[in-house]
Amino acid sequence: MRDIILNALQALDIANYQIESTETESAELFFIQKTLDMRRTKRTTGCTVTVYRDFEADGVKFRGSSQTQIFEGMTPDEIRGRIKDAFFAAQFVKNPFYELYAGKKEAPVEMPSTLADRSLEEDALVMAEALFAADTAEDAFINSAEIFAIKSRVGILSSAGVDIAYTRYEVKGEFVTQCKIPQDVEQFFQFDYADLNAEALTAKAKQAIAAVRDRASAQRSPQAGTYSVVLSGDQVATIMEYYAERALAPYVYAHYSDWAVGKQVQGEDVQGEKLDLTLLPLAPYSEEGIPMVARPLVKDGELQLIYGANRFCQYLGIEPTGYYERIGVNNGTVALDDLRRGCLCPVSFSDFQMDAFTGHFGGEIRLAYLYTEDGVQILTGGSINGSLPEKQGNLVFSTERYDTLNYTGPFAVKIEGVEVAG
Repeated sequence: MRDIILNALQALDIANYQIESTETESAELFFIQKTLDMRRTKRTTGCTVTVYRDFEADGVKFRGSSQTQIFEGMTPDEIRGRIKDAFFAAQFVKNPFYELYAGKKEAPVEMPSTLADRSLEEDALVMAEALFAADTAEDAFINSAEIFAIKSRVGILSSAGVDIAYTRYEVKGEFVTQCKIPQDVEQFFQFDYADLNAEALTAKAKQAIAAVRDRASAQRSPQAGTYSVVLSGDQVATIMEYYAERALAPYVYAHYSDWAVGKQVQGEDVQGEKLDLTLLPLAPYSEEGIPMVARPLVKDGELQLIYGANRFCQYLGIEPTGYYERIGVNNGTVALDDLRRGCLCPVSFSDFQMDAFTGHFGGEIRLAYLYTEDGVQILTGGSINGSLPEKQGNLVFSTERYDTLNYTGPFAVKIEGVEVAG
């Protein structure tokens, strides 16, 4: 397919381009309760072709770009037609001129993963066993589940000399827990790992089953007011996305973010833990072929890096790093049992969100625990609404850890002074 694309580019006299090819294999398992209802394997191949077109308008030089998708089975004429249409569209994209990332031919890389030690179907079966290892009760159980073990081979070729390839692995899925007494309740959960993280999945499933059991029993909503709130698991990962997104080169270039290297991103008066964040690669190269390595993002609350794709980094006059999708958080000073004393601890939401532009976070509570001197109250309903820029000076993290595809760090974070609607 790549040769056909190159021939089409040459025939159309397109000098600047990038071809990203992806071949994906997957083993997929579908369960109804503990019964394997369906299994299947898939193999797909496709290419994303980006073409660049240089032009001037009012004496200003621009480099427009446009992408098109090429799929296995398309004829040479169809491929040529798609690329021709993309090149035509590129003349209407007025990006200030920039140089393409200049790379070179590199040996193929296989990313280390414990998923590579066996077949994809075996990987999926191991994770299925781990998931259902937690399903031991009769009153609360896993209603259904889907598990996908995936191997992706990615190749990137550009007119600027990039010629790289790598292989990466992933296992992901979703499951629904259910409890029928005293009321019929279901809850939805997802997981995503780059390794055969069976113990983490079992732990997640145990927590999910316990949560749906408590949700079925919960009747009261929290009283409206201001609370110290402890967020955990995926919600911590969502909160930390604020810092990764505010440091993106496109946000800085467009003045959506005023961050700069050296800025104290938590403010000058930090009473809690000062942040220590690291950007971690999910692949050895970015989508443009830029080599990706672990990079410090925030150290002791101070921003270390503005990062992003080649074009915006060139506009800012900084080193292009590529776009990172995983963050490591090195904080954590208080054990979870101590952290949540006197706190409201929502463990599941209908939809928890973080706005990277404003730093506001919130969601409707499906299940929460209120830890008091008199015991633990199980609650449902209401919502939380907070501003991270206003509260980030008092963050405290748990010593317990949590790992998923896009996050590794403390399992929980305590945020003081969060508004709760009952």
